[in-house]
Amino acid sequence: MATRRIFLQMTGGLAGALFVGTRVRAKDGNPIQLIQARIEDYHRMALNDHRANIGVVVGVVTPDNATGKGQIVYAGQDTLTNPFGKRLELNEHTPFEIGSTSKVFTSGIHYMLHGPYGGTLGTWLGNKMTMSRAVAEISLKNLAIYQPGLAQDNHGGVYPPRMMASLKDLFAYMATFAPPFRQGTCYAYSNIGWALLSMAAVKLDSNDTQEFARTYNEKLVKFCGGFSATDTQVFHVGLKPRLPMGYTENFASLPSRRNYQPSREAGYGSGGIVSNGTDMMQFLLYNMGRLPGGLTDPALAYQQKETFQAAPCSGEGPRPVTSYGWFHRELETPRGKIVVLNKNGGVAGFTSWMGFTSWQGTGAPSSHGVFVLSNGPHSTRIGSNAMKLLLGG
Repeated sequence: MATRRIFLQMTGGLAGALFVGTRVRAKDGNPIQLIQARIEDYHRMALNDHRANIGVVVGVVTPDNATGKGQIVYAGQDTLTNPFGKRLELNEHTPFEIGSTSKVFTSGIHYMLHGPYGGTLGTWLGNKMTMSRAVAEISLKNLAIYQPGLAQDNHGGVYPPRMMASLKDLFAYMATFAPPFRQGTCYAYSNIGWALLSMAAVKLDSNDTQEFARTYNEKLVKFCGGFSATDTQVFHVGLKPRLPMGYTENFASLPSRRNYQPSREAGYGSGGIVSNGTDMMQFLLYNMGRLPGGLTDPALAYQQKETFQAAPCSGEGPRPVTSYGWFHRELETPRGKIVVLNKNGGVAGFTSWMGFTSWQGTGAPSSHGVFVLSNGPHSTRIGSNAMKLLLGG
């Protein structure tokens, strides 16, 4: 799944090299026209230089189009194929794997079911889930703000290869595991931590991995129904023919023999969700406070307003500012510094990004927001560039 380090590297130069060619050609267009031109250039680059049939879906919300529920633009509609090489229509209903953007859905599910974070893994998971005392004492809050005391694990190599193969394997390992850091003292991007958080949300008390996936999906569907997103679900094998062919960060295609599963079932709450343009637009509008009741929604206020900051547990890199699931980043604009809440995701063959201007405490909804779905790399760069354009940077 996409790392925060990669996120910062890719957004350090927000007018990235992918999009230089459109600056002059589209300089007189409005920001959405410029976003359209840039993703079309990206699509052509991927096709011409790498023979990659990349599709990009970008949703944009501004004060001008918010009453019309935003606008979606596309690139790659003429060339997109599924994993078996068959032509695939690219529209607002085309499904994409969203990777770690799943985490902010999981946070929303927890609040829907239980309200603010409280307690520990030991108090939320059932007696059948074996954990060492140190693991059982990890608080749900520290898991949700990226200070779990666990190691950063999104590069792999931290845990045994088959630890997430099943819940039985996971909790057999957790029974004797000692977290390497003191929780609440340092930042670490832990996919395992978010997987455990999703299990706590559904009060897991069974080693039946498939039953967990079904239960989590039921809660996901219920949560998404609250903002009229009706197609979002966890991955299942029947979705594969409907997905675009995926491309890695080097634009290598994922062959049809791959199962296209974004993560093991035990990790679905951390990175296993599949969504589309229509649903992601609804989720964006929801988080921007632009749906009915949004301005006073306690779930949004709780998850977005309070911020936390800690040095990385690794001792290297920036000190990211987080809330519950979201990251907060300042952008320099002609209007001064503007904070953008954001979350990105990346699994084999797919990337995603969502961001919107901070609005809690202002008495008004978020002014600008963007989401990106792609079956290739660079959604974070595309989304960050789009936000910069919308804000006049």
